[in-house]
Amino acid sequence: MLQRLSSKQQPSVISDAPSKISQYGFVITILSSALFLIPSVQAASCKIPKSYYKNVSCTASSSYFLAIKDFGAPVALIDKKGKRVVDLSRYQKVDADKLSGGLLPVLRNSRVGYLNMQGREVVPAMYDILTDSQGWARPVSSGRIVVKKNGHYGVINTANSIVVSFSVAIDDIDDYRNGVARVRKNRATSWVDKNGNVASDPNGQSDTPAVKKPISPDEKTNASSQPIPARFTTLKSSQQDGKWGFVDDNNVIMITYSFDEVRPFSEEYAGVRIGDEWGFVNLGGELAIPFRFTSDGVLTDDSYQGQPSFVFTGGKAWIGNLKNGNKMCIDKTGAAVACD
Repeated sequence: MLQRLSSKQQPSVISDAPSKISQYGFVITILSSALFLIPSVQAASCKIPKSYYKNVSCTASSSYFLAIKDFGAPVALIDKKGKRVVDLSRYQKVDADKLSGGLLPVLRNSRVGYLNMQGREVVPAMYDILTDSQGWARPVSSGRIVVKKNGHYGVINTANSIVVSFSVAIDDIDDYRNGVARVRKNRATSWVDKNGNVASDPNGQSDTPAVKKPISPDEKTNASSQPIPARFTTLKSSQQDGKWGFVDDNNVIMITYSFDEVRPFSEEYAGVRIGDEWGFVNLGGELAIPFRFTSDGVLTDDSYQGQPSFVFTGGKAWIGNLKNGNKMCIDKTGAAVACD
């Protein structure tokens, strides 16, 4: 309860002034400090679109938004109009803060992969969960992705081709910046470019002297300075740990082991299967024809006119026999064409 002070109890204005000034000064200090904690009104922010999804948040891209369930499981990516563009319901996790280069890190069956904005898993979910300070997956940087396989660091491109081979000697790899990445290997530091070749330190200094990348015999030029021969004449299929990939003439891995079934290269294309879906890759390891051909509605025989399914001959590939008896063939754009 407030009580009025008697005249004898009234404090002296003069004697009390310093304490009041001190108190006011303390308050002003607090208020001044608080101002620095208030975000600038000009700070970047995103506007959540209207949609029927309950929980929606921003992503690293201003064009897409993440819809999740109440307990955090991903549902979909939606656009600025609130419409679903990518279904995420089959994934355990996604990292929307690392949506970069048109690819979204996803986690399926405790394996890391990358999904494009058409909903295709262009980098199959086959890599280890990362345990470093940057989270369970890395973003695309300069068209390259730092990943781990069987506990070993490596670098792939957005077509899932190996750029820096997986090695037990590599302790860590930084994301690419200005076309180079720092590699810590056997407690030494080096730099690699986007092609996996040794590069110079962009800061002009290095923990260890630069070491030239060994030149394989087929990369050397002869005394007459003839052009460097092609690294491979073709690619051949190879299996490892139950998965299929492709190697060159020197058994160097050119397309990583990530497929459940493959066909041999023919006319620079090879049929590849992940799960129940078939697609085609080119010699560069890029997905030339998306995974969209399934066994549903197609009765695949051993061959058609002596040619296996999913192998190009004369610019056509036989896909299978439809249930109505018609043959299904496609051209190199993936469009349906007459088989005969």
